[in-house]
Amino acid sequence: MDMKKMQLLQLCAFFHVTVCSQIEEVAISPPGSEVFVLAGSAFQFTCACVSSCKTPQFRWTRATTDSDGMLTKNSTLKFSSVRIEDAGRYTCDAKCDDSSEKEKKLKTVKMTVYAFSQPVLVMPSIWTENVACDVTCSVDAFDHVDRVHISWYLGSDLLKNETQQTLDAANVSDTLTLTALRDHTGKNLTCEVKADMRNNSKQVSYCLDIHYAPKINISASSSGMEEEEVVMSCRSNGHPTPTIEWERKGEVWPKNLHRHAQGNVTGRLHRSNQGVYQCVAKNVVSEAKEEMKLEVQYGPENTSIQSFSLQAISFGVQLNLTCLSDMYPKAKQYIWTRIPDMALPKEAVVTNSHLIIDNFQEHHQGIYECRVIHHSGNTERAFYTASVQGTI
Repeated sequence: MDMKKMQLLQLCAFFHVTVCSQIEEVAISPPGSEVFVLAGSAFQFTCACVSSCKTPQFRWTRATTDSDGMLTKNSTLKFSSVRIEDAGRYTCDAKCDDSSEKEKKLKTVKMTVYAFSQPVLVMPSIWTENVACDVTCSVDAFDHVDRVHISWYLGSDLLKNETQQTLDAANVSDTLTLTALRDHTGKNLTCEVKADMRNNSKQVSYCLDIHYAPKINISASSSGMEEEEVVMSCRSNGHPTPTIEWERKGEVWPKNLHRHAQGNVTGRLHRSNQGVYQCVAKNVVSEAKEEMKLEVQYGPENTSIQSFSLQAISFGVQLNLTCLSDMYPKAKQYIWTRIPDMALPKEAVVTNSHLIIDNFQEHHQGIYECRVIHHSGNTERAFYTASVQGTI
């Protein structure tokens, strides 16, 4: 191979390496000549190039950092938490390994740091059902923010959207009026603040806990027989969970009835327990009361027949008998008979517990029986001997 041909090949090889090793274009992500970044957020610039070199070299610089302005030799410039003082112009340069400084390509981006404080909610300490409450969301400490967009959410539902100017304002706030409902409990009320519709936002949330008044439900029989077991139950659905107490209206609580937790009363009935009882449920919202009347049935007992004649029985006078019995409620029925034939004289007039014979005669004499029948079916008998002394 002659000398000229050798020189030509060397020149071609040199020309090939030089062309293939050049950087054609540098791009920065996110794109744009100016990028707005929220103070306090994590952020990064990424530099990339269009070239044919295998291992391009990158360098990030900022004129105000140090003498040579170099920040990093990586393709990515990272900020773990952006500060206001990080605002400025950043340049990424890229070149191939064997390229000279003159062959490097540059790209510059301006980072503008905007800032506003964490929003703060001002609201009532207690939320009560069906009561309208004002909630205020406020934000301040603005930097490079001309407008803020305040959005209110209940759970995922948008309630309100408001845009406000921040120029010359030390504080911007918005007020939401919300009527509390019981099913709001457990849902987040959120205020989201976004600057000039940029992607970054700050928000503050409060998990609602709606209080509502107790509502009482009594489960108990209003009537029972003496010596029967009684159970009275009182329930309430208020929030916060109310305290439940039983009281006897106007009287001391009976010793034979036992009050338990969760609003239950048990015991064996006595006639002295009859009266009006009241369940009381209380929480921080209000107090609820509900009454029930307890009737204790008993008897018949101590049944007797009394004569109300003003003088001793004699022929021609009135026989006035009354059947008396201790019971509650009044007897269902009184049955009068005469022993031994069981038939009452036709002159006898019976009205419930009373038996009257106006003109007592010899054939009226005998043993009179009164049978008392209670509503429960219980019965008791009493006897009275009606005779003129010395005739029987």
